[in-house]
Amino acid sequence: MLTKLRALAFAGVLLATAFLLSGCATGNDSDPVSLMREPLLPDENQKLHGVITSQLAGNQIVSPRDPEDTTSIRVGDLNNDGVQEAVLFYETPEDENVRIHGMLLENQGGTWVKKLTFNGAGLVLESFKLVDVTNDGTIDIVAGFSRGEEDSENNLIVYSYTGGTLETVWQMPYSHFVVDDNKQKPMDLNGDKVTDITIISFLRNEYFTVTTYQYNNGFREIGRLDLESQVSSVYNVVAGQVAENKTGLIIDTMITQSASVSNIIIMKGGQMQRLDLVDHTYRDGIILSEDVDKDGILEFGLLERPAGWEDADPVEVPYFVTFYQWDGERGTIFKLQQYRDTQNLFIVSIPNDLHGKVTIDRNSDRKRYLRFVRIENGEVLAEIKFFSLSQWDEHKGDWEEMVRTSGQVVGIKESGAFKPKIVNMLNTAAEREESSE
Repeated sequence: MLTKLRALAFAGVLLATAFLLSGCATGNDSDPVSLMREPLLPDENQKLHGVITSQLAGNQIVSPRDPEDTTSIRVGDLNNDGVQEAVLFYETPEDENVRIHGMLLENQGGTWVKKLTFNGAGLVLESFKLVDVTNDGTIDIVAGFSRGEEDSENNLIVYSYTGGTLETVWQMPYSHFVVDDNKQKPMDLNGDKVTDITIISFLRNEYFTVTTYQYNNGFREIGRLDLESQVSSVYNVVAGQVAENKTGLIIDTMITQSASVSNIIIMKGGQMQRLDLVDHTYRDGIILSEDVDKDGILEFGLLERPAGWEDADPVEVPYFVTFYQWDGERGTIFKLQQYRDTQNLFIVSIPNDLHGKVTIDRNSDRKRYLRFVRIENGEVLAEIKFFSLSQWDEHKGDWEEMVRTSGQVVGIKESGAFKPKIVNMLNTAAEREESSE
């Protein structure tokens, strides 16, 4: 049994790891066009950059805090007139009434022209999407705002651009919201092939509700589910395929200071329901549900002790992270197992044919040396070692470089029978940064 202090420390380490591995990023950028979602030709970039800079008049463009997409500028044809619009949000710190404003520009014959500005709400831009949520064939602006306070409700606003004017068509308080801007597979919980939007509202010990809305001469409720409000927090929400040909959402919640559970929500027969899989999704730690194997179906993860570590202090255990999918009935399907470095330097995916056959030797130290061995006979399958730069120069002939930082190199030595997939998290972060430019 963990002491309270140790449980807090353990949960904090795991939360930091999960948060960083999810690719979360926040903050502003002095070059707004470098964060444009849909790339334009270089001369168009330059023209738009000049117009935005002059129109902002010293105010700072803001990026949404949404870890899935921190792009500052979204470009698209919002009203189906064949003319592209650019939308961005910026901050006016001196304005005590409205801190966040939006700006909409049109590309008129190759010249970007500011058409209008509009008010946001709150102090922080949380999320920003362009998606047809009113189902009229034109793209809406869907933005979430907050006051920057952890326990306060956020404010969702849907704007529609028609006839040269911007109209606020919906406002709704929320804790999390889900609307998919994937045009090929829009969010559609009830299977009627019409895009819907789901609002999660949570206040500890007061309420925890999941409500799905669809637009029909206004946003109408098409499903609602009340969950236990005694959970500590909602830390992650993802939506999409939760099993083969089944759409739903996964809501990851903390239920104690060190334990979490994934709630899989679907709509069946016009009724929203949570699957009876809580016993399958409980874990002593924090893991973000995601489509980790990129097969189009979401997985939830469990922390699993390697064999031989059953009596070890939880803070010292080099946990495996094992991901499962709902099987569409009453069970789960194993998908893959990983070892995730606690410094967020690398991920090692264990080959599926070795699942349940591999452990980490008890003489391993997560920050210095890891030895992956076969459970059956102790055969060494791979070794991972952390070297200083000077040590690496002496030993690099015997090891393959996995990750290099300014102060160390992580090397791997593996047998012919063990070919794990290695993800260099530093390279991944750099690629993510490059792809947003």
